[in-house]
Amino acid sequence: MQGTAAYRLITPTLMSALATLVACGGGSAPELEDVGDQVVAVGSELVLPLRATDPDGDTIEFNFSSDVPDLADRASITRTPAGDGTFRWRPVAADVGEWHFDFTASDGDNTATLPVTIEVRSAIGAETVPVFREPLGTGTTLDLAVRDCLDIAVLVEDQDSVAVTIAQEEPVIEGATLDQTGPFAASWRWCPTRDQIDAEDRYTLTLSADDSDNPKTIKNYLVVLRRPPPMNCPGNPPVITHAPMNVSQIVDLTIDAAITDDMGLRQPPLLYYSTTAPANPPDLGAMTQVTMLLISGNMTSGTWAADVPNPVATMPQGTMRTLHYVIVANDDDDEIGSCDHETRSPASSAHQMVVTNPGGMGNLGLCATCSADIQCGDADDNCVQVGGANHCLRSCTTAAECGAGYTCSASPVTSVNGASARQCVPSSGSCSVSTTCTDDFFEDNDSRTQAAALPDLDPDTYMFTSCPLPDGSNDDEDWFPIILTADATVTFNLVGQTVSDLDLGLYDSAGVRLASATGPTSTEMVSKCLTPGTYYVRVYAWGAGMENDYSLTYTRAAGACPMVCTDDAQEPDDNATDARGIIYPVFTSANNQICSGDKDWYRVLLFNAEVLTVDLTFTQASATQDLDIHLYNSMSMDLTPCSVQSPGTCQFNNGQGADSNEHFTFTAPAACSTLCTYYVVIEGYNNSSNAYSIRIEVP
Repeated sequence: MQGTAAYRLITPTLMSALATLVACGGGSAPELEDVGDQVVAVGSELVLPLRATDPDGDTIEFNFSSDVPDLADRASITRTPAGDGTFRWRPVAADVGEWHFDFTASDGDNTATLPVTIEVRSAIGAETVPVFREPLGTGTTLDLAVRDCLDIAVLVEDQDSVAVTIAQEEPVIEGATLDQTGPFAASWRWCPTRDQIDAEDRYTLTLSADDSDNPKTIKNYLVVLRRPPPMNCPGNPPVITHAPMNVSQIVDLTIDAAITDDMGLRQPPLLYYSTTAPANPPDLGAMTQVTMLLISGNMTSGTWAADVPNPVATMPQGTMRTLHYVIVANDDDDEIGSCDHETRSPASSAHQMVVTNPGGMGNLGLCATCSADIQCGDADDNCVQVGGANHCLRSCTTAAECGAGYTCSASPVTSVNGASARQCVPSSGSCSVSTTCTDDFFEDNDSRTQAAALPDLDPDTYMFTSCPLPDGSNDDEDWFPIILTADATVTFNLVGQTVSDLDLGLYDSAGVRLASATGPTSTEMVSKCLTPGTYYVRVYAWGAGMENDYSLTYTRAAGACPMVCTDDAQEPDDNATDARGIIYPVFTSANNQICSGDKDWYRVLLFNAEVLTVDLTFTQASATQDLDIHLYNSMSMDLTPCSVQSPGTCQFNNGQGADSNEHFTFTAPAACSTLCTYYVVIEGYNNSSNAYSIRIEVP
């Protein structure tokens, strides 16, 4: 999008910030901030922020000129909500070389010019470009029943550098740390909070490696949070149908499975593999994780597949190796919480398949995925890293030998096995078939940090665009700041297209999730009463990345939010001795209050197989009003622990969500052939305070 055509529905406040220059006559020229010379890889988007000031306070208009042929349809300048300029350019293979740009800032009468040299390089098969060697695969899993934190070793290889800078890129996962431990090594650590665990179970870690000579190498890595298995969840778990088969082949392995679920999967299934026998049951975090792709059907009934590198491709003919793997699928039976099902195939061990090298060559075609040169075409067709993944290329000496959309590399490229030769390379710099997605005028707002520098939204309806990440693994995130000067109930309505599943979240200034809507469609709504301060609205997508235009409607209603904490008249009821008795079969109580550090205890007597149901009703406008249900036995032992220190133990289906209202059910065990004593305990998470009503039923 360029110019004001991008500003579909914009409030008067934003339109004022984005107004087109009106010449004032005379005065001083604007001053453009230096951006330095730039380096960009073919297929990567160069995003160059342009900032200028005008001594007379005039509005500034940005433009550019260049000696790059036919650049107009591939590069643009837009104005940000803050009034700065943003230059965007995604070079193709024909742009390899050094180019000269003149960026201008004009106030209508005077113009400032900033010359910038931009070098375009091909990252395809370049030995001088940093390459991530660890972590392996496309992601990993943190099992919260086993440990609370995730540690990932990062290792980069760069043959012509003495060191590289390893960093996290936006959007950075809140609370994660990265420490560089050597010239090519780093350690990443994350201990997710309960709010993060409750908000979602998949986070994308974006790492970069910068050798100061080439464009940054980017690695997107999916982090999956595996919660303790929930109990008594509605619906049925997914069904995975798969039969392992031994194979004799040179090309990589494609493992598929038919997966069905009565309510539909929440996310694409995951495949975990290893060439060494895993523990029993397997530790998924110790295996290499890849996301499966839907090749037919849908989220309710579909066939899913994942490619795995052939472990014998580079070994002598007749070599045999065993591959061990597990398929995991999660459903979405609980749209507003985490009471969903997980199915593993096999249930407690790992599938096995024997892979044999039959000899010969793979004869894969141009841009097919690969892991070894021998899998590609003939003897001089190589497997080369293209766009962050390995693909087969074809040898050439001139561009005429390459088909449409390809050109012969200007110099030899290096394969994954060390071969060096000129190859037909995709002009776009990527083998992925994708269309260019033009982001909306509010970019860059891919994280809360970036959004903090942008103007806050006023109540209105806006049109935005969610664009896919470069590797197609997901869509980018859109964050929007809002500022309240008085108590108000804010409501956000999201309406997107069906091409991807957009979700909605509301966060405080520290990034704590206050509310979210994560249904299976791109139509979502959140509403909360908030006190004065800065907050953020987040729009994000699940699954494969697709361009998705959406509307976001913001409404605001003034009104005080409850804040004062005065304990209720039922005190003391803070322990088993002072616990309140209940009336059977249904007990209700209103106007109860939890203050910071307080607990309310209720004594319940149960026989074998009797079902206890607890419903807690309260309104949560911030993280400081979060109430939870706990169940204690007669020895005052917490049977449903949940704490800030171990947030992974908190379970939505135990009445320990991070949103308004809680629900909990418990069936008395066979040991209660005579009466058993239990205690329903209500407490604030992390010393939260709130008023509540409670209903306890034992039919």
